Amino acid sequence: MNFRNLSSIALLLLLPSCGERKIPLLSPADSVLRVTSTIQYPDLQRPWMKKQPFTREGLGTVIEGGGLLVTADLVAHSTYIELEKPERGIKGTARIEAIDEECNLALLKPLDAGMFADTRPLSLDTSVRAGAKLDILQLEPNGASALSPATVTTVAVMPYPGDGMPFLLYRASASIPQREGSFVIPALHDSKLAGLVMRYDTRTQAVDIIPSPLIARFLKECRKPGYSGLGRAGLIWEEVRGNNLREWLGAGTDRAGVYITSIEAGGPADKAGLRKGDLIVRAGGNPIDGEGNYSDPVLGKVNFSNLATLASSPGDKGEIVYFRSTGEGTGTLGTATITLGGRNPSSEISPSRINGEKVPHVFLGGLLFQELSRPYLREWGSDWQREAPQNLVYLDAFQNEFPKTQGHFVILSAVLPTPQTIGLQDLANRVVVSVNGQPIHSLSDVREAALHPEHGFQKILLEGSGGPVFLEASSLAQEEDAVRKRYGIPPPPNQ
Repeated sequence: MNFRNLSSIALLLLLPSCGERKIPLLSPADSVLRVTSTIQYPDLQRPWMKKQPFTREGLGTVIEGGGLLVTADLVAHSTYIELEKPERGIKGTARIEAIDEECNLALLKPLDAGMFADTRPLSLDTSVRAGAKLDILQLEPNGASALSPATVTTVAVMPYPGDGMPFLLYRASASIPQREGSFVIPALHDSKLAGLVMRYDTRTQAVDIIPSPLIARFLKECRKPGYSGLGRAGLIWEEVRGNNLREWLGAGTDRAGVYITSIEAGGPADKAGLRKGDLIVRAGGNPIDGEGNYSDPVLGKVNFSNLATLASSPGDKGEIVYFRSTGEGTGTLGTATITLGGRNPSSEISPSRINGEKVPHVFLGGLLFQELSRPYLREWGSDWQREAPQNLVYLDAFQNEFPKTQGHFVILSAVLPTPQTIGLQDLANRVVVSVNGQPIHSLSDVREAALHPEHGFQKILLEGSGGPVFLEASSLAQEEDAVRKRYGIPPPPNQ
């Protein structure tokens, strides 16, 4: 393993020379704090409780302008965040000032401002290119810094682990030794922050680094009131390779661009007049090739989604030139002005995350209802797209195809045994179509419909065959109370 222990090597001078006064010397360890986060995730299978707590340990980077930078994975759903100064062992606590799980970044604020005393805030180095040499910073048990060399192999827009949203990413090659507190560690370039390591494959020695340009945009946006994520246009596109699709659209074989496959209902692209089937040929004045790339003066050839996430802020306007087929092998060029937006949770039919620390749910006797979400599907593990119920995976994958009036999908997530639910276990994970004849688009619809039983019964229609489920309404409260006592489920909030 090749790395340089720089605990005794002077890297920078804290103060200019002043007569015979001895100048304290700083090492990379003076720019980081140890962060230990106690995390407790909501339990989507048992939404009335949380999962067992666990801890993650990483390094928080002190940045210029104030704040401690970490990945969102390190602190999301944390119940307690502890800070420690390397070498000195001074401890404190912190709270989350801003977090964005999509781009996997979070900003912490120490509750004791003295935790930043004698630290050296790092500035960002946005000049990193493919081929650049980085230093991956870790700490020895005694708090001394240890640097492992890395080489950037790729600078490109790639899906991030949280929601699969595409953002700029550095991929590097490095041999990083296993050390405590390395869940998140900084990558340095010329003693500046180049990015945060968020994934490391020990087999291939591939390192995925959240890059400094993305960090810079996050820091610029995250403190704004109502921050809801980086800019986005609200559309999904596919590459156009070969000439067949272009000829079918009537665009001609010499016209490049990408094909819009989905438009977020009510999103920026929808409001600007773009449609599914349009061919995007220019964005922000930049020609777009068939793979969705444009020539950035700094980054080189890069995906044009970068124009929304890094080059712009939510609320900024951007111009899209598109080709729209008019049928019979002909079409016309048009221009749309998009006002970029942030993430809009209310528009997500299957939300990408649960807001807050509690999972909304409703009981009717032994039947448990909740709204479909990506976290619910992730309960089936890393291969959830194969292992989770396929009817629900389909709805999540194609949620943009449903009209905005769809609301949310309410599912029968569990069937707990009561005298009336015996034999209904196979109905779990079906979508609720209606309750007592009222269409269901949210949990509030379930609560309202349950107030109006039909002829003394709750009539629940589920998607698929099998007919409605009938529950005698008069005994449901007693059965629900028995279920709650049996499984230690607390009473509803209003009781």
